[in-house]
Amino acid sequence: MLEGSALGTLVELMVEAEILAGSDGRLIPSRVEPDVDHRDIVVAEVGGYGALWLQVKGTTHPDREGRIVAFANYPVDGIPESARLLYLVCLLDVDRHLLARTWLVPSADFNRLAYREHAKREGRVNLQFSCVASGDARWDKFEVPRLELGARLEPLVHALGPATMDELGALRAQMSI
Repeated sequence: MLEGSALGTLVELMVEAEILAGSDGRLIPSRVEPDVDHRDIVVAEVGGYGALWLQVKGTTHPDREGRIVAFANYPVDGIPESARLLYLVCLLDVDRHLLARTWLVPSADFNRLAYREHAKREGRVNLQFSCVASGDARWDKFEVPRLELGARLEPLVHALGPATMDELGALRAQMSI
């Protein structure tokens, strides 16, 4: 079974392809290496300076309760939030080699809606995306068909415009806590 970093790498590569194709090449997605600050993919406009960041989470199947589940772990006082930061939760269909379902959630909404649980490490918290696969009023409005992902991101990148040094500094400060 595909798990861990191999699953993460595959999902990120598939997300990059969907963004590039779905924007007709007007957006350039780039994976961030090393992945140390909860920004897996930078999405930038071709010929411009507008950009946003995706934190990508992937799973291959619903859990025993029929839920799509993904976790983000942060210091209790360091949960990042920015108009430029979005979570992309993906259900990967391994047999068909495609992203079967995707949810694109702005960080402010993710932070508000995700379930919280104490992490094993003191001073940290897990934010849990837990979506009933058959339909979930909490998350349904964020579901985006994979073929529309690039087209959905393009107006967001344009609306945000170029990232200012203050924005970058504030996001960096949130990530380093």
